Order: sequence, then C-alpha cells, then structure tokens
Amino acid sequence: MSLSIVNSRSGAGISAPLVTIESHLGNGLPAFNIVGNINPYFLL
Repeated sequence: MSLSIVNSRSGAGISAPLVTIESHLGNGLPAFNIVGNINPYFLL
C-alpha cells in the first residue's frame, strides 16, 4: 500500500488557493472518492 501527497493550486479567479491531493494505491476494486467541504466561492 502506498500513499502519495501532492500540493497544488486551484484556479479561482485571480486567487489561487492551496489544494492538497492524496492518492492511495492498493489492491481491490477501483474507486474514486472526493472528500471535503465544497465552498460555493470556488464554483464561480
């Protein structure tokens, strides 16, 4: 089992908030999960 953490930036107008992406690789069925707080400010 492996865990990878990548720091990136999100494009939200002029600002660029920090986004942390975590990826876990392991045996089993493929899956994709998004976890977190969706702030309406970033959906513009």
